[in-house]
Amino acid sequence: MVERGLLHRMHRGVHAFGALSPAPESRWAAALLAAGKGSALSRTGAAAFYGQLVVREVIEVTAPTQRRGDARLKVHTAKRFEVVPKKGLLVTTPVQTLLDLAAANWPIDRMTHEMAASGIVSLDALRTFARNRRGEPGARALAKALDLPHTRSEWERRFLRWVRRLEGVPSPEMNDSIAHLTVDCHWPDHNLVIELDTEQTHGSAWKKRDDAERDTWLESRGIEVERVCREDWDPVSLAADLRRRLG
Repeated sequence: MVERGLLHRMHRGVHAFGALSPAPESRWAAALLAAGKGSALSRTGAAAFYGQLVVREVIEVTAPTQRRGDARLKVHTAKRFEVVPKKGLLVTTPVQTLLDLAAANWPIDRMTHEMAASGIVSLDALRTFARNRRGEPGARALAKALDLPHTRSEWERRFLRWVRRLEGVPSPEMNDSIAHLTVDCHWPDHNLVIELDTEQTHGSAWKKRDDAERDTWLESRGIEVERVCREDWDPVSLAADLRRRLG
C-alpha cells in the first residue's frame, strides 16, 4: 500500500491513508500517536497550536515515558506536566508551554503578553503558576516576563518604547483598569489617558461611536483623553505636549 501511494509514512508505525491533509492537525495527531499514550503537544508544537509560532517541520511533544523520535518528531520526557484536551488533541496548557519554552531558553516576553491579550490565559493564572513552580527551570524567566508592562499589540510596544526615550516624561501604566474600562496608556497622577488607535481597529463608524462614549465617560470623571492613531500621529508635537503635561 505504501508502494501504491495509499499509505504515507508519518512516523515509525504511524501512516496516513489516502491523500495527505495540509492541515497541521493531521501532523499533530500523527506525532501524538507516535509518542504514545499520555503524550501532548509541547514547547514549539504547543506554541504553534496556540497560534504563537508558525508550524515547524519538527514537531515537539512531551511524553510520560521515554520514546524515540525521528527526523520530524522530537519527544521530551517529563513525569509532571499540565495538559488540556483541545480539538481532539492533548496539548500542554498555555502556562506549561511558556514554562517549558523558557526552560529551553526561548524568548517568551512577547508571547506571554500576547497570550494574555488574546484571552488564551489570564495574567493572574500565569502569576499563580509561576509562584507555584518557583525554583523550576524557566520559572524565573516567566516571572520576569510577567513583571514587564502588559502590552496587547506591537503598536503599544512601539509607543511604550518611544515614551521611555522621552527625557522628563514618566512611563505610563499600560492597559490599566479604570472602573469597567481598560485604557491603553494611563498616567494616574496626571489624570491623563492616551488611547492608541489604528485605522483597521478603530476606523469603523460603530467603533468611532463606541470610542466617543468611552471618552465622554472618562472625561466626566476628570480624566483627559487623547487618541493617537498609528497611521498619522506626529511624534514631535506629541512629545512636546507630553512634556508640557507631565514634565
